[in-house]
Amino acid sequence: MIADVRVMGIVRGRDIDRAARVSVEDDGVLLAWHDATPWRLAFDGIDGIASSASSLTLYLPDHDVLEVVGDDPLRLLGQRLMDTACRMPELTRGLRGLGAVRADRARQGAHDRWFAPLLAARRAVQDISDPARQVALMDGATLADDMLRAISEIAASVAPTDIAEQRAMDAAIEDEAAALFLALRTMAIAGDAVHHGATDTRFADWRRWVETVRAVFGEADDAWAGVSELL
Repeated sequence: MIADVRVMGIVRGRDIDRAARVSVEDDGVLLAWHDATPWRLAFDGIDGIASSASSLTLYLPDHDVLEVVGDDPLRLLGQRLMDTACRMPELTRGLRGLGAVRADRARQGAHDRWFAPLLAARRAVQDISDPARQVALMDGATLADDMLRAISEIAASVAPTDIAEQRAMDAAIEDEAAALFLALRTMAIAGDAVHHGATDTRFADWRRWVETVRAVFGEADDAWAGVSELL
């Protein structure tokens, strides 16, 4: 989407007030000035946005702000910006344990139970671009509860008739997953920052949350290596 606009604000101490054509590209926002070299604002250089029918505010690092005003429907451009900048990245590429196939049916079942909560959470946000909605659908505290439930199910499958052995296995698996649950707590805190943070830092808060989500997936993969040895 492209719109002819007036761009006003301050960037690195420099006052801006000039006409431009603005568009959202795959890797950022392009400001094509009518009388100067275009500016490309990478998504990771935009901390937040606010949009209305005829204006779009871009909050940049170091308290710089650009106000984009025009006659075209800039709310749609703002939505396009959010859809592109806050697209959930790939989280499972490079996970060694996730793709492992076990000849042992019992271990394969445990493997599937272990990764199921993570994969379900990832699917839930597949087509969602709103940061707050993503955090709600991939909630750290809820995911921790789901992982605890998966651990109990795995322990029960190992010793279906021996309650004492189930409890011992449950405790052993939780020990292996200690770093995972720490990462989930960090993810929950970062999610709260997205929910309750200001508009001008929403994108930056979201990016920090995404990094905690990556850490959760990585810790789950690492923990599975130890858990599989217990089975």
